[in-house]
Amino acid sequence: MLDELKAFVLLAETGSVQRVAERLLLTQPAVTRQVQRLERMLDATLLDRRAKPATFTRAGVVALERARAILASVDELKQVLASDAEPAGQLRLGVAHTLATAELAEAVESLRQHYPNLALQLVSGWTPELAAKVEQGTLDAAILLSAGDAGSLAEPAGRIVGTEDVLIIAPKALRVPKRATLAALADHGWILMPDETCGARRALRTAIERQGGQFLIAAEVHDIELQISLVSKGLGVGIMPRRKLTAGLKQKLQIVDVGDPQLRLSVFVKRAKYLSGINRGIDFLEEELIRIMK
Repeated sequence: MLDELKAFVLLAETGSVQRVAERLLLTQPAVTRQVQRLERMLDATLLDRRAKPATFTRAGVVALERARAILASVDELKQVLASDAEPAGQLRLGVAHTLATAELAEAVESLRQHYPNLALQLVSGWTPELAAKVEQGTLDAAILLSAGDAGSLAEPAGRIVGTEDVLIIAPKALRVPKRATLAALADHGWILMPDETCGARRALRTAIERQGGQFLIAAEVHDIELQISLVSKGLGVGIMPRRKLTAGLKQKLQIVDVGDPQLRLSVFVKRAKYLSGINRGIDFLEEELIRIMK
């Protein structure tokens, strides 16, 4: 019955027989048969198939809640019984674009050496799309980023492995005062990630427009190192995590105190449900990230 329960729960979470089939490596008819078999086992109609797409009946809603509890209990039991077993198999890991750096490679290499039977499949993307893939079960876990105004930064939906200030930077040649308004900086254009969902970018834009300035983009670049390099060469102003500020960059960049907003970022790990044996591998990766980001 566990296979049928899992297919039923995944159908509720993904809303698509096709996605369930992809997740379970089955055909769509096989998934349909599993749900039908569960209905026969429970002697209840769980789906109202007159609606397109099908909706859950009252019995289906009750069954869904109990099915989730049963699967969670089974998963917990597996973890207890396998606590001494080495993680093995595939770990599908998402990484937010901004975090795809050499520092992450260090954590991934440590994981590979510690658990050689764990096969990593890495996928980079924007935080919202990766979080959705974890929810859908097409990724096992993701290392994600939440950034924005420190005063209103939402609590991430996962374990936080690091937090730090985000600095506003300008080239030394620009001779910007150490304390300046965002509106005064805006004339020079911003060099930022091409991500409209970025909380830091939204906070900057809101503050600039509130101060009567115009939010101008000089360049949109995925790679954080390239962003910093372009700023240092005078192509615009930008933002960077404090840990990126090396002694060499201090000779080329100036940090600008704009007062408000105070930008901050959190790095967190979000996991899918029902991971069983690979959870220890993710635990290890989280600890490595915490160590690196101290």
